[in-house]
Amino acid sequence: MSTFDLSKLTPQQVGELVSAMNADGVLHAISGSTLTVSKDDESAIATVLALMEQEAKRPSLVSPANQSGDIRYDISELQALEIQFLKTALDSAGVAYKSDSRTLTASRAYESEIDDFLDQAAEYVKNLELNQEKARRVSAGLDSPSCEICGNTPAAPIDLRRQVGMVVIMKTYTAEMTLCSGCADEAYRQFQKSTALKGWTGVRSALMNPIVLGTNAVNRNKHRKNLKGKG
Repeated sequence: MSTFDLSKLTPQQVGELVSAMNADGVLHAISGSTLTVSKDDESAIATVLALMEQEAKRPSLVSPANQSGDIRYDISELQALEIQFLKTALDSAGVAYKSDSRTLTASRAYESEIDDFLDQAAEYVKNLELNQEKARRVSAGLDSPSCEICGNTPAAPIDLRRQVGMVVIMKTYTAEMTLCSGCADEAYRQFQKSTALKGWTGVRSALMNPIVLGTNAVNRNKHRKNLKGKG
């Protein structure tokens, strides 16, 4: 598995990255600001992250138009996470502003953009609080965990392995995920297909390949039983 630091990305960029990975079927897990993906997807994800970081450094394309004067926002009632989200969004968009513990001041030309960022900040914190409450209920055994890929419930942990055989050596990739039935079926098919196609080169790989395929099948059956128990 490979890990990437997402701390340099804005919340919007993280959301865009997750959506893109889901659309392309890239199996992944995010913990805090750390993204974990398979070694097979490492190169593609690294390229996307580099482009996103480059995009964040570009000057804003928003022009001040013909408006003049400043607009002041009262941020004293905002949560710390909302303020952090807002400032990160403004920095990424290249919007100049001044702020203290109670107010944020910027050119009136950017009023609509700032209003949008404030709405996004409120939504971000709301979703974060909902996810935290969900995690607490899952830990307490009151709710089932949600799927890491699509967010559906019920979901259960599953371990899958994928093997790539070579003449002398072999590589085995392991993914530990919490998935719903549909996403688990797709992940299982992809791992089995990859192993069946690429896992036979080399004596050791040929001997281990049936074991990997069989282990995946056993783990998928366990996953189905776990989901039935949660239904």
